[in-house]
Amino acid sequence: MNPKDIDKVITQLSEAEHAYYVLNNPIMSDGEYDKLFNELKKYEIDNPSEVKVYSPTQRVTGTPDGAFDQIEHIQRMYSLDNAENTQDIVKWFERLNKITDEKLFPISLEPKIDGLAISLVYKDGILQQGLTRGDGVIGEDVTHNVKTIMNLPLRLKKVTKGTLEIRGEVYMPTESFDSLNKKRKRDEITLGKLKTLENPTKEEKSLMAEIRSEGVSSFINSRNAAAGSLRQKDSSITAKRDIRLLAYQLIDHDNREAFSTHQQQIQTLKDYGFETNQVFLTDSLDEINDTLNKIEENRNNYLYQIDGVVMKINSTKIQDELGFTAKAPRWAVAYKFQAEEQTTVLLDIKLQTGRTGAVTPVAVLKPVNVGGALVSFASLHNPDEINRKDLRINDYVVVRRAGDVIPEVVSSLEKRRDGSQKKWKMPSTCPCGDYKIDFQKEEKVPRCSGGSACRIAKKESLIFFSSRSGLEIDGMGKETIETLLSVGLITDIEDIFNLQYDDLIELPQWEDKKASNLINSIKKSTKSQPSRLLTALGIRFVGNRTANLLIQNFGSIDKILEATSEELENIHGISGSVINSLNDWKVQEKNIKTLSALKDAGFSFTEEKKATLSKLTGQTFVITGTLEKFNRQEFISLIENNGGSVTTSISKNTNFLISGTNPGSKLNKAQDLGVKVITEEDLLGLIS
Repeated sequence: MNPKDIDKVITQLSEAEHAYYVLNNPIMSDGEYDKLFNELKKYEIDNPSEVKVYSPTQRVTGTPDGAFDQIEHIQRMYSLDNAENTQDIVKWFERLNKITDEKLFPISLEPKIDGLAISLVYKDGILQQGLTRGDGVIGEDVTHNVKTIMNLPLRLKKVTKGTLEIRGEVYMPTESFDSLNKKRKRDEITLGKLKTLENPTKEEKSLMAEIRSEGVSSFINSRNAAAGSLRQKDSSITAKRDIRLLAYQLIDHDNREAFSTHQQQIQTLKDYGFETNQVFLTDSLDEINDTLNKIEENRNNYLYQIDGVVMKINSTKIQDELGFTAKAPRWAVAYKFQAEEQTTVLLDIKLQTGRTGAVTPVAVLKPVNVGGALVSFASLHNPDEINRKDLRINDYVVVRRAGDVIPEVVSSLEKRRDGSQKKWKMPSTCPCGDYKIDFQKEEKVPRCSGGSACRIAKKESLIFFSSRSGLEIDGMGKETIETLLSVGLITDIEDIFNLQYDDLIELPQWEDKKASNLINSIKKSTKSQPSRLLTALGIRFVGNRTANLLIQNFGSIDKILEATSEELENIHGISGSVINSLNDWKVQEKNIKTLSALKDAGFSFTEEKKATLSKLTGQTFVITGTLEKFNRQEFISLIENNGGSVTTSISKNTNFLISGTNPGSKLNKAQDLGVKVITEEDLLGLIS
C-alpha cells in the first residue's frame, strides 16, 4: 500500500461505515470492506509511526486499566424537567412567557431515546474524548469504548478547526437487546455445566473466564444493556455489543453563536456524519398535541426503545435568554409517555430482605414483555399494599413499568378468578431463617429483627458497599461476595481489606490474574473520596446526595458523626430521618469497629478541597433579572463550582438574591423575608 493512499483508504472505509450504520445503504460488500480493512491494518503494523488516531483500525485499542477517570465537562450536562401530561406543557409555556416576550414557536419535537447520555469532544475534526453525563459536572472517561461504536465518526466528514462538543444518546437497538439476552441465557447454562467439572481443561477454563468477563445475568431493559456495554473495562467486549449513537446537540465552544436554531444543529450533525433523530417542528399547541400522539402511537415501530418526546425551543437566541434552573434548561422539557401495562399471572409472592433489613414482598410473575423489557418479578411494596389491592396467588394481574423502569403490580382482575386463587399470608420469619420479622406500627415496611446480624442483610450490605453505588470495587460482585462468604474469608465490610492473594488463589477456579486484579481493586478503593465512602457504608437515608451535602458542610466523616442534632438541623436539606439514622448508627459498637478498621486500611475520612471550592459552601442563591457579565448557565456553574447551590424560588432558607437588570417579583419577596440582595460584582467579590 502506498503511504500517499493511507488517508484515501481511511476515508473510503469511514464512508462505508457511515453508509452501512447510519444511512442503512451499503456502498461496499462485506468482503470488499474486510479486504481493504486488513490491507490497512497490515500496513499500520509494519509502519506503526504512521497510524492515524481516526483510522477505523483504532476503534478497539486494548483494555483500559482499572476504573474510569473522572473528568469535568467543558459545559455542564443538565437533565430535563418532565411533563407528565398536556396540562404540564401548558404550564411550561406559561412559565416561559413570564420570562421572555419573544415568540416561543416554532418548537422542535423529537422522540426521547431510552439510552445513556454522552458528551463527545472533537478538536480540529478528530475525536478526542467521550464522557458519560455522570452528575452533570463530572463524567466518566469512556473514550476507549465510544470508539468502538460503529456509527460514530472518529473524524468528522467535514473537518473544521476548533473545539466542537457533540451530545447524544448511546442506545442498543431492540433486536440487538433481545439477541444479547438470549446469548447470556445460553452462556449461563454453559457456565453452570462447566462449573460441575472436577478437572476442567485449559480451553474449558478459558471459556469460563470469557463467559464470566462478559456476564450472564439478563439485562432488564435496553438502556441498562447500553450503559453496561459502554462501561466495560475491556473495550473488546464493548465492541461485541451492538450499541449505537444518536446525536442531538452540537456546541461550538469557539463560536457560541454558530447556530441560530436547533434544527440547524441537527442538519450540521448529519453533515458531519452522525445519525440523528427525526425532528418535528410545530407552530401551535394543537400541533404539539397531534405530534405527541403520532409519536406515541408509533413508539413500537422504532428500532430502539423510546420513553417520551423531547420538546425544545428551536431558536438558540431564545434558549440563551431563558437559560437554566439549578437542574435543567428552561427551554426544553421531556414529555413522558404513559407507562405501558400488560396482563399476566401472579404465580407466587416471595419475600426479599434488603441491606437495611427491610423485608418486602415481591411478585413472581409469568414472564411478560412490558415496554421492551421481559418482566418476571415486580414490586409489591409492603403487606398493606397487597391487602389493599386484594392480590391473590394465581390471579390475573395488570403489570406496569412505572416510568418505564420499575415494574409494579397495579391491580388484580377479579372477574377472571376461577376458584384456584389463594390468599397470601405474610410469614413471621425473615427469609434468613434466623430471626422473626418485626412489624412496627410507625413503619409500613416490616424489618428483620436481627438487624445487622441478619445474614441476608449483611450480604446485601457487602454487595452495595462494593457496587457502583458504593466504592465500585472491580471484581467484587455478587458472585464473588457469595463465594467469599461461603468459605468464611469475609463476614463484615472490614474483612474485605484483610483479603490476601494467597487466600484467593486457593479458591476453586481462581487463577493468578483474577486474584491479583481483585487485590489491586481493593487497594485502589481505599483512595475513594470520603463522601463516596460515607454513601457506601449504607447508613439508612444517607444516599449519595445527602453524603455529599454532609461532607460539604463538615469536611470529614469524623466531624459528621461528632455533630449534634442541632448542628445537623442547621443544614438545609438534612431531614429528621437522616439525623435519627446517623445518631442510631454512630453509637453501635459494630459500626465503631468498622470505622476504625477502614482507617487502618488507609481510607481518608477528610475531604481534600481546593480553597476556592469552599468559599460558598452551604450558601443558597437565587437569581433574578438579566445578567450582564455572564449568561445564567455560566453563573450557576460558577456558584456550584465554588460550593454554593442555586434554587429557583425565594424562601427563608435563601442566603442571597443576585439581582440583575429588570428584576422580577423575587426582589420584593427577598426584601420581605430579609434575604440579602447582591449584584454580580458582589458575588465575584465573595469568591475572589
